[in-house]
Formats: sequence, structure tokens, C-alpha cells
Amino acid sequence: MDKNSLRTIRERAMESRKQHEMVNALRQYGPAPSLRADFARCAIDLACEHHSAIIRLVCAGEYGSAAALLRPLLEASGSASWLLYIASCDRVRELATDVEMAEGRRRDLPLLDELARELQPKFPLIKALVNGLKDRGPATWLHKYTHGGAAQLVRRTTGWNEAEVMLILLRADLFAILAAAHETVVVTNAKLAVYAFGRRDDLGTEGLDRFGFGPVPEQPHSLPPPLIDGCGVPFSSAIGAALHER
Repeated sequence: MDKNSLRTIRERAMESRKQHEMVNALRQYGPAPSLRADFARCAIDLACEHHSAIIRLVCAGEYGSAAALLRPLLEASGSASWLLYIASCDRVRELATDVEMAEGRRRDLPLLDELARELQPKFPLIKALVNGLKDRGPATWLHKYTHGGAAQLVRRTTGWNEAEVMLILLRADLFAILAAAHETVVVTNAKLAVYAFGRRDDLGTEGLDRFGFGPVPEQPHSLPPPLIDGCGVPFSSAIGAALHER
């Protein structure tokens, strides 16, 4: 890419960085109110970390690695939704709270395809993702870049152009802001709600203007209430200042 394209990408990456910093400033870092909320808050935090990493990778020109993190970012966001809205308490309590056990062969969170299917009744707009992921549909590129498929290998020769990298950043911002919005139903957070849902709408407009995506249906500036049963006491201490300062 030429210098103008690289400058344009860096300027757009700085917009993504501002989003990350704003979300970090507005999130609350006290103890989670329940076991369910604790796991969900950790999923939100993981999504925020993936988002930050994608921005760093784009700024370093490592676009294939940035694309590889889009699926884990979306998966972390979907996990937060699943934990807050779908998972039974039996499933929540099955999740290991010890690192050694969690890294073993214990039952874990659903993967992206299953997450999307289970969330569709609660969030019907996910239907497009569900359809895109099945039967080698158009969204399977998420898997290909994460798992080092042929798409990643071919990129070693063709490279990336400005528009493609801008799309990585747009998608990363959208996946991350949707993850952050879940914090507003863990603990009431009016300032984060105003920012997150406004930012979501702005990203939808950017997708329409820059890439010609179809108009995004008007959506409420709030999430529905999560499941009432918190499934027990939280397992972790508050997410610390070191994470807040990433």
C-alpha cells in the first residue's frame, strides 16, 4: 500500500483506539453481583482485550493476525450474551473457576456457531450470522482467518488493500462495542449506555456510507434484562486496575 493508504488506516485505527479508551474509562470494575455476571464480565473484558490487540496489529501492519482475532472477539461478545441471557444455572456452575481445570477436558462455553444459534430466538438479527456460518456460508471466512485456512495463506501473496483493512477495524469496533454494552445490564451504567449504543449506530452508518452495507434496522438504545437467577456467588475478585489501564 502507498503512504496515503497507510496514513488513512492509521487515522482510522486511532478512532478505534479512542473507542477502546472510552469504554475502559466508562466500565465499572467493582465486584460482579453474581456468578453469572462474573463470567459475563470476564467475557466482556476478553473482548475488550482482543479489540485492543487488533488495533495494535493493524498499526504494526500485521493484518492477517488482526483478521484472525475477529472470530475470538465476536466469540467473546457472544459468550457474554449467552451467559447473561441463555445459559442455565447448571451450565454456568459447570464452568471451571480454576485455571488448571478450565484448561483440561471439562465442558466449556459453546463455540461461535452454537452461540449464534442459541442466541437467535432472543436476538433475531443474529439470523444473518447463523445463516452465514452454516453450510460453508459467506461468514465462514471468520473461521478461515482464525484457523489459518487457505484465505490466510493466499494473503501472504496478495496482501491487503486499504478498504479491506478499514473493514477489519469497523468490524472489530462493532463486535467490541456490542460486547461492552452487556456491562450495562450487569450493573446499571447510564454513561456507558449512552456512549455504547450511540457508537453502535455511528458504526452502522459508517458501514453504509463506506462499504454500502444495507441499512441497519433501528434498534433500541438498551439491552433487555438478563436472566434473574445469578447462579451463586462470584468466583473472582474485581477486575483490577492493570486491566483498566490496558
